Amino acid sequence: MTTQSEHRSPRRWLALPFFRWSLCIVGAVALGALVFELMGISVFSRIGMPHEFCYLRDPKLVWLHVVSDCLIGLAYVSISSTLAYLVYKASKGIPFHWVFLAFGLFIVSCGLTHFMEVWVIWEPVYWLSGYVKVITAAASVATAIVLFPLVPKIFKLIESARKSEERRLEIEQLNQELERFNYSVAHDLRAPLRGIAGFSGILREDYAAQLPPEALDYLDKMQQSVGKMDTLISDLLKYAVLSRQAMKLKPVALDEVLRSTITLMDADITLRNATISAPQPLPVIVSDAVMLQVIFRNLIGNGIKFTAAGVRPEVTITGEIKKGVATILFTDNGLGIPDEAKDRIFGLFERFHPEYSGTGIGLPMVQRATERLNGKIGFTSAPTGTGTCFWVQLPVGDLRDQGR
Repeated sequence: MTTQSEHRSPRRWLALPFFRWSLCIVGAVALGALVFELMGISVFSRIGMPHEFCYLRDPKLVWLHVVSDCLIGLAYVSISSTLAYLVYKASKGIPFHWVFLAFGLFIVSCGLTHFMEVWVIWEPVYWLSGYVKVITAAASVATAIVLFPLVPKIFKLIESARKSEERRLEIEQLNQELERFNYSVAHDLRAPLRGIAGFSGILREDYAAQLPPEALDYLDKMQQSVGKMDTLISDLLKYAVLSRQAMKLKPVALDEVLRSTITLMDADITLRNATISAPQPLPVIVSDAVMLQVIFRNLIGNGIKFTAAGVRPEVTITGEIKKGVATILFTDNGLGIPDEAKDRIFGLFERFHPEYSGTGIGLPMVQRATERLNGKIGFTSAPTGTGTCFWVQLPVGDLRDQGR
C-alpha cells in the first residue's frame, strides 16, 4: 500500500519528466542571472523610461497592448501545460515525447516575453526583458536543432500508421466477407438437412413394419444426428447475425430483460427444477435489448445446464453501477470451468463437458454481443464443482439524452 510519505517523497517528484524539466528551467534562469551579475549587469536594474511614454501614455493604446500581450502569454502557458500533461499521462505511447517537452519550454519562454512586454510598460526593466528573450532564443534554437533530424523518422511513423490502417481495413473487409460466407453456407445447409429429416421420417412412419429393428435403429440415429446438425447450423446463423444486426440504443431495464428471459426459458427452467433469482433490483442502462437478451439467455442457460447430477441448479443475477459502468454478475452452482479450459472458454466450438449437449457457440455469442455493446466480459471460477461467476461490464450511457 502506498503511504502518504511516499506520495511526498522527492524521488517520486523527480521521476516526473515535467518536474525535471521545470527544475532545469529554474536552474538555467538562475545561472543566467548569476552570469549577468558577474558581468556587472543587474537584470533587475531600471534604465530609461518605461514603454508607457512610447505609447504617449494613451490609456486606450496602453491597454490594447496590455490585454493583447496578457492573452497571448496565458495562451502560451495553457498550450505548454496541456503538452506537459499529455506527455505525463501518455509518455509511453507517444514517440519522441521529450520533443513535446522541449516545444513546451519554447512556448513558455515565448509567453514570458509577452508578460515582460506588459511589465516594461510601467517598469523599465529592459535588461530583464532582454534576458527573457535570450532564454526564449536558446529554447527556440534548441527545439529547432532537435526537431530537424526527427523529420525523416516522423515521416516513417506516418507511413507506418497509414499501412497499419490499410491492413486494418483489409482485415475488417475480409472478416465481413467471411461472415457473409458463413451465413450463406449455414443457410444453404439447412435445406438438404430438412430433406434428410423429412425422408427419414417418412421411412420411419410408412415402412416401419417392413424394416428390421437394426434399420429402425439406424433411422433413429440418423434423425438424432440431423437434429444436432440443425441445432449447430441454427446457432451459427445466430452468431453470424449478431455482427450484422442493427442495434437500437434506448433505456433498458435489466429487470425486464431478466423477466423476459425467464419467460422464454420457462420450459428448460421447469424441466431442470432450477432457481433464477435477483436479490436486488438490476440497473437501467442505455443499450440494445436484443443483445442483452443474448447475454442473459446464454449465461443463464449455461448456469442451469452444466450442473452435477442431483444438484438443483441455482443462478443468481446481481448488478451495480460505478463510474458510469454497469457490472452484472451471473453466479451459478454448476460444474465450474476446468483450469486447462480457462484460456479457451470463449473460443468458437469449444466444449469442456462433452457429456452435456451443446454446440460450443453460446459463450462466443455472449462475447460478441458484449463487444458490440462496447462492454467487457470475464469470469471467476473456483475449483471444479463449486460454480462459476461471469461478469459483464457495460456502459450505462446518458439516460437524460434518451428522454429528450
